[in-house]
Amino acid sequence: MAQEAFAKILIIFGVVLLVGCKPAPQQVRHLGEEKVDSLMLMQMEFNNQMTAAADRQCLEFVQKDSAIAYAQDEYGYWYAKSIASIGDSLKAGQNVMLHLEVSELNGDLLADVKRQTKVDSGDLPLAINQVLKMMREGEQMVVVAPWYTAYGVEGTELVKPYANLKIVVNVER
Repeated sequence: MAQEAFAKILIIFGVVLLVGCKPAPQQVRHLGEEKVDSLMLMQMEFNNQMTAAADRQCLEFVQKDSAIAYAQDEYGYWYAKSIASIGDSLKAGQNVMLHLEVSELNGDLLADVKRQTKVDSGDLPLAINQVLKMMREGEQMVVVAPWYTAYGVEGTELVKPYANLKIVVNVER
């Protein structure tokens, strides 16, 4: 009887080993998958090169603009307060009227717009959203924004993709 029980245990153990030790099935590869990976890598490399070029161009711009003392933010854009105010600091969610003058770094004006927005709503480029957090009513900031903190790889109908910009931000009272 003990031998039969031992034999059953060995059989069960053997079945468990056979079932548990199956190799994982090989992943299905689709035709042309390597091209997608290499295209993605090429796009990433291109964006890295464009980022480095944007950083150089923006640095050169702020170094030549000796009339304003710029500071660089951790996100990569440069900013300087050109008109200070003793008004109230802007708060997240606050409605504000902005006057934005968007120019290429060569001085070509692309847009001069007034628009109502909420502070920290995320509907503006990163550089503008971030400087609004540092502003008060009635103040003006000059922002030198590399493309990745401005309108990005897609741009807009007025701003070309990968455009590095000078943006004058006025918070109207």
